[in-house]
Amino acid sequence: MKIKSLLIGSAAATVAATGAAQAADAIFVPEPEPMEYVRVCDVYGAGFFYIPGTETCLRISGMMRYQIGYSDGDLGDTEGWRKYARAEVNFDARSETEYGTLGAYIRLRAQSQPAGLPTAFPGLNEGDAYSSAGVGGYARLQHGIISLGGLSMGVKDSIWDTGLSGEQDVGFFPYDRVHFMQYDFAGANGFNASIVLEEADNDYDYTPNVVGKLGITQGWGSFDLYGAYDATAEEFAVKGILQANLTERLFAGLMGQYESGISYYSVNPFDGIASTGLPFHVGAEWSAAAEIGYHFTPKLSASLGGSYYSELGHGIALVDVDAYNIGTTIDYEIVQDFNAKLSVNYASFDTPAGDFDQWHGFLRFQRNF
Repeated sequence: MKIKSLLIGSAAATVAATGAAQAADAIFVPEPEPMEYVRVCDVYGAGFFYIPGTETCLRISGMMRYQIGYSDGDLGDTEGWRKYARAEVNFDARSETEYGTLGAYIRLRAQSQPAGLPTAFPGLNEGDAYSSAGVGGYARLQHGIISLGGLSMGVKDSIWDTGLSGEQDVGFFPYDRVHFMQYDFAGANGFNASIVLEEADNDYDYTPNVVGKLGITQGWGSFDLYGAYDATAEEFAVKGILQANLTERLFAGLMGQYESGISYYSVNPFDGIASTGLPFHVGAEWSAAAEIGYHFTPKLSASLGGSYYSELGHGIALVDVDAYNIGTTIDYEIVQDFNAKLSVNYASFDTPAGDFDQWHGFLRFQRNF
């Protein structure tokens, strides 16, 4: 009996010890896994970092802008103050493959803009009007680009949307987003070339517009030659842009454009001045712009320039109309990544009915990050 009692007691002790061990295991807290910190990716420049757990590099950037514009003169539909606020956030993702760099670029834009004019109610108040319009706006995908090596595709601003550094080239920027497929080539000694298929007419037909560019960039500056064919309008345009660094502080630019007829790539001298109410760009057979500027300090620069447009509308109104725009732009860096720009311009339209003049300009504040 003593041996039997001893065996039973030993077994009970073993079970109790096992239960205690299991109870201890149930409340054991494991050590946390090592944390993976964000690593800097300096392959593609400043601001990129590795997405944790991947070999893809990402850069997040953007800007916030507030602009107060003013216009006054004979083209009265835009007289007075014109204000807007714009915010952009950019996502730039890149990684290396056997076919070159694989990229994705996203630009999200949101902008305020006038929602309409005040409503007139005679006798309602001292002003006979009620400010019911408020502030309107939009939010959209401004750029959405996939790229692999020199090939890219998606939606973005037209490649034609380029010009001088100042704000005197009014009318050369009436171009909005297009669906596109593009191939870029970078050669030796700063030579570069691009060929683009652009869809700018809301799938009106099956024929895309074709835009090409040849350029060279060196220490003295750059020169770019563009050619575009609008397959829907069956018209073409040619544009050249020369930018030169005359000294370490003095710079200059020249731009000229020829159009065979009105097309998506036509200039619009009324851009930023007045609304024509037309569903197409006015265009001009010949147009040119020039500027000269000076960097007074690393934070302050200014430029003078102007643009000229011959035979506006390509004679569709059966009248000869020319126009010109002259002005100045002052850029000042208040602090790093916070800039101010002041632009003042004078425009004149020469028509058989007389000259129509307009003063216009803006004050812009922009914070980049």
